[in-house]
Amino acid sequence: MTRLLVKALVAAVAAAVGVGLALQGAEVWAPSDTVVVSLIVCAAVLAAGSTTGSAIAEFQARQLGARREFANVILTGALWAIVDATGLDYRSLGVAAYRVQRIWWAPRRQRLAHIHRVRAQMRPVASGVTWAPGKGVIGRCVTRQQVVARDLRMIYEAIWPCSEHEWNTVAPPEAKLGLTYAEFLDVRDKYDVVVAAPILDDTGSRTRTVGCVALDGPAGSLDRLDADDVHRVLDSAAQNLLHQVR
Repeated sequence: MTRLLVKALVAAVAAAVGVGLALQGAEVWAPSDTVVVSLIVCAAVLAAGSTTGSAIAEFQARQLGARREFANVILTGALWAIVDATGLDYRSLGVAAYRVQRIWWAPRRQRLAHIHRVRAQMRPVASGVTWAPGKGVIGRCVTRQQVVARDLRMIYEAIWPCSEHEWNTVAPPEAKLGLTYAEFLDVRDKYDVVVAAPILDDTGSRTRTVGCVALDGPAGSLDRLDADDVHRVLDSAAQNLLHQVR
């Protein structure tokens, strides 16, 4: 949003400068020499800024591509390691990485921004929920700074059907996981078993959770996915992705 506003402002200024120089050239407007020089300088600055901005944008795009490729390698490797450890079908698993991100218009609020996802086509599509610390399995993982595993299919089947009033008044916190009723309806048929491991940064005076790695698998796989060998794979992936999210 900020970049869009800046681009709109620059475009408006450039248009005004262009109109001014055009009117002066057509002798419709007779500004002072100082104004003409100012317009020319402004046009030059805008042109230079546009070139520099394009170069920076290209550099950032390349960096983003490299980060995504690195994340893809790490997450794909983790997924195959989990297949080896559990015997589950690769096509029934998905893994994603998220980082904690401050919301620019509300600095005290945070969300979990998606970094990269490796998911077979047979896995459900991602939800439309805006994840945040404390919301969902991944949000609970971030706030607790530890691995969190849930069989969401079993939990949701135990309370369904569930009206919005029931969700707001009697649904247990372990089922709600910070979700609104609309968000619950969005994710109810999308996830079965989810295991999330935190990405921890302990370089400062206190350990911070800067993101998480989340694994989702088929119904009935909680015992195999909530296991020490799978936890180790997720923790290794989290540590390898640390520099991506710090």
